[in-house]
Amino acid sequence: MTRQLLLPLLLCLFSLPLLAQSSLDGTWEGFMTVGGIYSDQQLPMQLYLTSEGREVQGRSYVQLPDGSTLRMDLVGHLHHDLSISLTETSFAGDRFNEIMPEFNRQYQMIFKPDLWDPRMQGYWQEKTGETFGEKRRRGRMTLTRRKTKGA
Repeated sequence: MTRQLLLPLLLCLFSLPLLAQSSLDGTWEGFMTVGGIYSDQQLPMQLYLTSEGREVQGRSYVQLPDGSTLRMDLVGHLHHDLSISLTETSFAGDRFNEIMPEFNRQYQMIFKPDLWDPRMQGYWQEKTGETFGEKRRRGRMTLTRRKTKGA
């Protein structure tokens, strides 16, 4: 009888840290490719994300070749299959950042909430009315969760 009560209690205690690690919230670092989906030209980028339920908000930081940083606000949704769709909604400039983007992007990624190596991989594309336009800009993205100090 004691064994039957102890096993579910232990399973609950060990599963709580796993649930805490599978959140989207936090800083994600990696790169995005530019010049097409098959391009090897990479730009460093970061996403800072917060989520409430399935709704996701955040900000993207893309380091441009000239050393400046493009900042954009994001909104989106975490789907049941752990895919994420995000859209850049507004330019997040300030008096130190006057770089206006040429276009806004949409992101489609897969969230892999691995306990030891959480990551997101996917694609970005120019937000335009021409869904299959030949000149529509696109690229890939790979991001990993930034490690917190002391963890």
